[in-house]
Amino acid sequence: MDVVTFRRASTGDLHALVSLERQVFPSPWGADTFDATLEDPRCISALAVEDGGLAGYCLALDLSSTVHILNLAVHPAWRRRGIARRLVREVVAQAVESGKTCAVLEVRTSNTHARSLYASMGFTHVSTWRRYYTDTDEDAVIMVKDLRSRLPRDVWCEVVQNMEVARSTFHLILEGDLPQALPGQFAMIRVSSTSEPFLRRPLAVLGQKQYKTEFLFKVRGPGTDILARKRPGGRIKVLGPLGNGFGRTPALHVIYLAGGTGIPPVLSLAETMGRGIFILGARDAGDLPLLDRIHSIPGTRTVLMTEDGSCGVKGLATDALAEVLSGIDEPADAMIYACGPGAMLKAAARMAADKGVGCEVSLEERMSCGFGACAGCVTKTRNGSMRVCREGPVFPARELVWD
Repeated sequence: MDVVTFRRASTGDLHALVSLERQVFPSPWGADTFDATLEDPRCISALAVEDGGLAGYCLALDLSSTVHILNLAVHPAWRRRGIARRLVREVVAQAVESGKTCAVLEVRTSNTHARSLYASMGFTHVSTWRRYYTDTDEDAVIMVKDLRSRLPRDVWCEVVQNMEVARSTFHLILEGDLPQALPGQFAMIRVSSTSEPFLRRPLAVLGQKQYKTEFLFKVRGPGTDILARKRPGGRIKVLGPLGNGFGRTPALHVIYLAGGTGIPPVLSLAETMGRGIFILGARDAGDLPLLDRIHSIPGTRTVLMTEDGSCGVKGLATDALAEVLSGIDEPADAMIYACGPGAMLKAAARMAADKGVGCEVSLEERMSCGFGACAGCVTKTRNGSMRVCREGPVFPARELVWD
């Protein structure tokens, strides 16, 4: 498959933009509108280019503390490949880098696909403008996204709790002014004040409330062993939140799938959404942390799977997923959110594709910097190699190339 690259737009792209616009919209922008927008110094743009051709674009305007997303289009041949989501992310990233705190857009009420995409990226419906679109007298849905949660900070935090809650698995609670994370985002934890170990450890955010941030980690080496020995009152340097989190789906059937150390991002999302089925898999009962908390998620049914049958049902988490998917008649009404071992994610992605169900996965990868500078956590996707820490850790499963 050809590789898509992303860059900013210029006036030299005018003809291609107008051509794509006419293919996509019944009431397209004219060349004069595009020209005026590109010439405006407030313009923020992102183009998706494939072999010299335009696969998609997103245009926005910098308005004081707000970025106004004006237009988003993807070539019909490149739809359903995550291009639209990536274009919006590129524009939002530019807005965040320039200090914007809010993104706003309007979308036709009939455009349910676009509304679902924006909602999955954290945009919230705040109002409706009656008869906004003059060509059809259709209403416009106004959606807003708070960008402040995406601005990472490097802060000192105090250890409030560090308790072993399963075999070699610790529930860490820190208190500090760490910005609010979205479910699926992570932080880079400095485990030692010395140069050993030199690199920080990436941990998914389990939860945040009243200046307290929760993490769940398993001791796997010297770094996490040092972290496990931290006691209340100690101080830890934390950089976050980082990466891209899960989307929020309006789907009727929401399935959360977690295994191994993949509980934190999935549990965080489940607690936020408050509905669905939570499937948790482990080798045995000793590897199942925070069960009371998982069972208490409002509106959510829990399915426990252990390989030895010591807790819940004997089998793999994907066995339970297959059973749940078999009972879904309308694939468009279902969505899977998963994190855990690679084999589990690969199997879940295959099942989702076979059933036609949407699926987002959070990848667990070794990281050096956490914000994309070193490219040490690259993964293969259908649109080329991407950094797990920067473009992920959450990806649509269909975009990933599974080994």
